[in-house]
Amino acid sequence: MQNRTAIYLRLSKEDDGENRESESITSQRILLRQYAAVNHLQIVSEFTDDGVSGLQRERPALKEMLRAAERGWFRILLIKDLSRLSRDYIRTGELLEYWFPAHGIRLIAVNDRIDTGTGTDDFPAFRALMNDWYTRDISRKVRAAISARQLAGFCTLATVPFGYQRTGCTLTVRQEQAETVRDIFERYLNGQSCSAIAADLTRAGIQSPRRSAKGWSDTSVRRILTNPVCTGRLMLHTTEKTSYKCCKMRRRNPEEAVIFTVPPIISLKTFSAVQSCIQKNGHRHKPKHWLSGIAFCGQCGALMTVSAANGMRLICAGRRRKNGCSNPSMRIDDLENGLLSAIRSAGIPACRSALPYLVESLQISAETASVSLRCRQPAPACTD
Repeated sequence: MQNRTAIYLRLSKEDDGENRESESITSQRILLRQYAAVNHLQIVSEFTDDGVSGLQRERPALKEMLRAAERGWFRILLIKDLSRLSRDYIRTGELLEYWFPAHGIRLIAVNDRIDTGTGTDDFPAFRALMNDWYTRDISRKVRAAISARQLAGFCTLATVPFGYQRTGCTLTVRQEQAETVRDIFERYLNGQSCSAIAADLTRAGIQSPRRSAKGWSDTSVRRILTNPVCTGRLMLHTTEKTSYKCCKMRRRNPEEAVIFTVPPIISLKTFSAVQSCIQKNGHRHKPKHWLSGIAFCGQCGALMTVSAANGMRLICAGRRRKNGCSNPSMRIDDLENGLLSAIRSAGIPACRSALPYLVESLQISAETASVSLRCRQPAPACTD
């Protein structure tokens, strides 16, 4: 049992471009299996994140590996080096100093000569910091390279806007799609809704921007109507990550954007008229309800969706699809009242506005609701 070993392999796009031979998944697997054979370790599981950054915490194989460790499926984890585990020094320290010891996992990083079972380590904290610095440096260089190309007149868009095509380092008009763009603007100015335009384009067999099998949607039509690129003004670098460790984006000030000139498809006058109509019609996206995506049916396991019909209610999506589920819908007001009552009775002070921050997920059946919270019940006071 003590020799039951798992190996974890990871390769990011940055690694693949820099050191294809030394960092490939295949070479990592060979190295770790050879080490296991020499040291009489029994490999029972293999977890692989291929093409995933070491800064990303929510890696599918990493999460699966940690769940397996919690269940005691293995006792030893083999990795090539600490950078395979994470390039975030905070995350590396958290796993190395707290998580693995708490779950009885012995970590062996072969190339870094780290073995937590024997106390062998060559400055793991320093190595984790250098792995983090490497990613920070790569991120800085990539940003600088992209900015330099933009200022030099290169279009760096990953996805070309509908109505255009990439020609060398710039964009040119794609005439067939440009006619569709002009038709969309004309239809909208004549009073046709985005949904109606989308339905007509789908019936006509015109390829949608994202080549969806379902055809056009009102969202794809609205995106074209509100994108100023069709007036010849393409704005680059309008958003950026808040940190190289975080996927959250922030919108930059318009004056900070890089303006890239492309051939116009419609006039500025037409575009301005459409924006006035959109504002007048009040086409805005409704904010998502806090229960969306976290409530599940306790009978069939399907997601429960928020419906505004007959008051705000949660309805099993499986029952809507007629999968045989008989779980009834529930009024959201009643559910929130029940949640507040249960949370307060557990000694956690809460108000209705705090529920989105307290509740992580729910499973709801006809009689009961199982709730997972983001906080714990207060410990009982010590008495002498």
